[in-house]
Amino acid sequence: MLDARPVWQSRALGRSAEKKWSSRRGGVHCATFARCRGTGPVAHQGDDCLITVSSSRLGLAALLVSWVLPATAQAQWDEGLPTVRFSGWAGYQISSDVNTAGGTISLGSAPAYGASLTYAVAPEFDLELLWTIATVSAQFLSYGPSAPSTLPNNLGINYFQVGVSKSVRSGMFETFGEVTGGAVLFSPGTVRLTTGEAVPVTDTLRFAFTLGAGVRVYLVEKLALSLVVQARLLAPVYVTGGGFYAGNGGAVLVVGAGIPCVQGAFSAGLSMAL
Repeated sequence: MLDARPVWQSRALGRSAEKKWSSRRGGVHCATFARCRGTGPVAHQGDDCLITVSSSRLGLAALLVSWVLPATAQAQWDEGLPTVRFSGWAGYQISSDVNTAGGTISLGSAPAYGASLTYAVAPEFDLELLWTIATVSAQFLSYGPSAPSTLPNNLGINYFQVGVSKSVRSGMFETFGEVTGGAVLFSPGTVRLTTGEAVPVTDTLRFAFTLGAGVRVYLVEKLALSLVVQARLLAPVYVTGGGFYAGNGGAVLVVGAGIPCVQGAFSAGLSMAL
């Protein structure tokens, strides 16, 4: 029977191993080199070469481990991380007043509700679609007799946002922070003045951004069902004007904008993978 096996012979430390095959009918012939003396990386015994592990092979093993471990972590993320997550919550929202040249618009506190849909793009990063709604009490308080004040009326505030979320998991707890940008819709409806006159007011759409942070406590691991407790800062932005200036030295775009008020929302809810 013809038996052919690879026989390895490694030279001094730091030099590459050489590979040789040799066979003969009726047995195996050891293709040893002149320096194979039974010591070092190669131990010669009879017709066989017993190969010991050299530093070059240890380096190769370490390289293989460095390739396998990230792949294993990636596979664990692909298998364990919910790709799409839906969250819903309820809480309470407070707001600062809006100061104008003719008076102050007082915004009250009210219950707030919201929902989000996130899509995982990396082990700790999500893309997020966010919606929040609150109906607060609003009243304009005039500084003088030139403009009448208003009676309290309901003001609907809806935020429609898109952004990113960063999370860090430790056991059953996961902390997260998020940044979003988009639009806010103010829906005042009909405003009644203190004089008794009713003034219809149209809805107003403005740019807005939010900053949020919170913690998830996982309740059912297989469903990625978690309790969410979070706080969020919401800020509408209005643009007062802008201009474009060009000259020999270059060009510049100037935009005047401000934040008339900020809202703070504190909420709790549930989150689950889809």
